[in-house]
Amino acid sequence: MHILFLDIASHEGLLACSTEKDILAYRRVDHRISDHELMMIFEGCVKEVAWTLKDMTHLACVIGPGGFTSLRVAVSFINTLSWALKIPSCGIHVSTLYAARAPITYTVSPIPYIWLHSTKKHELFVRGFGDFAAKWPEPILMTIDEALTMIPKDTIWCGELIAEHQDAFRRLLSLPCSLQPTLAILPQFLAHQPYSSQILEPWYGRGW
Repeated sequence: MHILFLDIASHEGLLACSTEKDILAYRRVDHRISDHELMMIFEGCVKEVAWTLKDMTHLACVIGPGGFTSLRVAVSFINTLSWALKIPSCGIHVSTLYAARAPITYTVSPIPYIWLHSTKKHELFVRGFGDFAAKWPEPILMTIDEALTMIPKDTIWCGELIAEHQDAFRRLLSLPCSLQPTLAILPQFLAHQPYSSQILEPWYGRGW
């Protein structure tokens, strides 16, 4: 497998050329990047591993949540490559990528934790894992007041919170869990994704 991975939804964006075993080359990518800049970074990364476009076999893209423009840039880029090269792609939710980075012990003997992602001043996305998966099996949008009421004290968490939300949850949440580096888990993670010819769509979590 020759996989191109793109994430400009997360605060720590990444473009990588990977096999199912190793990361061959990568570039850090700012989530405010333009189409033109992304193309240049892509070309540089592919050139570094001496791939041609025909060498790529799979495409993977983080589809959200994230900024309105950055998600559209990423998804449009991957959809165009998939169509032009006639190779399959997959869309990855940010929370799924975070779950893959959770400590191995969290999955061997399931430890309950939640993923949190700030989206607006008074709202955030929540998804549960372990025992919390029954309550929040999929990412859900809720207000800060709802979250403060529903999330138990000393809950382990991961994700991206703005400073105001960190302050609001300071007395409620445990320290964030120590995640594995994305580059460390990415090859195996990408090897087990469900690729298809279906067109990817940005995930905004708001019905639009």
